[in-house]
Amino acid sequence: MPQEFGIKKIGGFDSMNKRGVVLGLGATAMDVVIRCSDLPKDDGFAQIYDERRTSGGSGANVLVTLAQLGIEASLVARIGEDSLGEQFRRELLQDGVSDRYLQVKPGGVTMYTYVFVADMGKRAIFVNSGDSFTSLKAEHVKESMLDGVDVFFTDGYPSGASLKLAKAAKSRKVPVFLQLECVPSFMEGEFTNPQDLQELLGLADLICSGDDVYYELSEEQEENSAVKIIYRRYHPSYGVICTMGEQGAIWFDGEDMISCPVYSVDAVDTTGAGDSFVGAMIYSYLLQGMDRREALRFASACAAMKCQQPGPRFHGSAEDVLHFIKGFHRK
Repeated sequence: MPQEFGIKKIGGFDSMNKRGVVLGLGATAMDVVIRCSDLPKDDGFAQIYDERRTSGGSGANVLVTLAQLGIEASLVARIGEDSLGEQFRRELLQDGVSDRYLQVKPGGVTMYTYVFVADMGKRAIFVNSGDSFTSLKAEHVKESMLDGVDVFFTDGYPSGASLKLAKAAKSRKVPVFLQLECVPSFMEGEFTNPQDLQELLGLADLICSGDDVYYELSEEQEENSAVKIIYRRYHPSYGVICTMGEQGAIWFDGEDMISCPVYSVDAVDTTGAGDSFVGAMIYSYLLQGMDRREALRFASACAAMKCQQPGPRFHGSAEDVLHFIKGFHRK
């Protein structure tokens, strides 16, 4: 289980002092965020209020959360040789994440998305994968990237490079945290294949995904049953976490199923909330030694704070999250 560290209590939670080092390999993208009046149905219309271009990508968002919480985070990825890639690198550095392993594909196009955000934080995402993100292959990553690393995080894509580093992490006894952002059927082909995905799931020490991912993997449409099926199939050391939006999250470790409700807030933009949850979970559980219930609450609070912020990335400190929790329970 995670190591316990010397920590100071704040309002029933722990103020964390230990830094850590996380290497992450995952999605990088520029997001065109479009705030609109609604998400129209077929042949419908909606009013656009404003639009702006900002850095995103699920894997990068997770690492930004960790950097904001005080962790040394580095991203392994490929961007294109274009203005989108330049902006992505610049904003990644501004958000505190190292670009030492951020590679450029000569003449390549950086992945980008259109994120439509309606009232109450409802959203829809369209992806143009470009040709750079998926060009990251196993030969482009080295085991030495894991030197001094405490946790290896991946969202599994591109799968060849993810697998190589996950295997190396296991051989070094570095915990592997796997987040599957999208259902496998959407990602298979360009980003992964069934064989690689199965192998990655078997290497993971902690798996975290949304309920739709588990429904597809398990062919079971009830979240508790689906999570148990995934655990018994892959036996991750620290269990399986399922996020369910407004219904909160559950965590099964092979013995106990625990749950955590969401912190209800007036959402501005829910984009990246799940990524903030994952980053905060890595921080609180694997690096700071919180117990499972505390870690779930900390991660849920971090996700709620992100929902109050525009854009796909969390900005704040660990102390901010702790004071949010303390203030929320005073209401």
